[in-house]
Amino acid sequence: MITPMDIHNKTFSRGLRGYSQEEVDAFLQELASDYERIYREHREMEEEMDTVKTKLRNYEKMESTMSSTLVMAQETAENVKRNAQKEAELAVREAQNEAHQIISDAEAARRKLNTDLLKTEGDVKVYIEKILADFKSAMALIESAKNTPEPQIVKAPEGQDEEMELPIEALDDRSADLFEGEVKADTAEAETDEAEDETQQAVSEI
Repeated sequence: MITPMDIHNKTFSRGLRGYSQEEVDAFLQELASDYERIYREHREMEEEMDTVKTKLRNYEKMESTMSSTLVMAQETAENVKRNAQKEAELAVREAQNEAHQIISDAEAARRKLNTDLLKTEGDVKVYIEKILADFKSAMALIESAKNTPEPQIVKAPEGQDEEMELPIEALDDRSADLFEGEVKADTAEAETDEAEDETQQAVSEI
């Protein structure tokens, strides 16, 4: 390829009827200037093309890297999504199992509470029946003591002390029995009062 310097250094031989030397030199000078400008622009364009080609290769590398990165990101996202779904399903199952266990424990506690309540009610009923039976027995004992006739004092006629000695002793025995009955009645009345207090307390607790 001809360079601007080749044009500047070009010489022509002289002939008898040749062109004007001044005109040829002026034309060559103008041609050399234009060619030099075109040549410089061409070199600049080549350099720019090289730069563009380098950038293009870099862009292609970046595109390949980005494509690989995108593929890896998509794979990672899919893995994260699958793992998150598995963890969510596992958490739901664990929550359901825990809820079922809580419900089962609560139901078992309820059944035990009902059983304990029925047993307690049965114990209280038996206890009240026993108190009422003791109360009735005590009342019957009190009524029996009230219906017992009071002892009478028998005076023996004069001169008949020895003959009346045996009836008097029998009377003394009967008086002792009556005294013992009165003591038992007092004791039964006290027990009745205590039974009434226990009955009222048991009823209030129910």
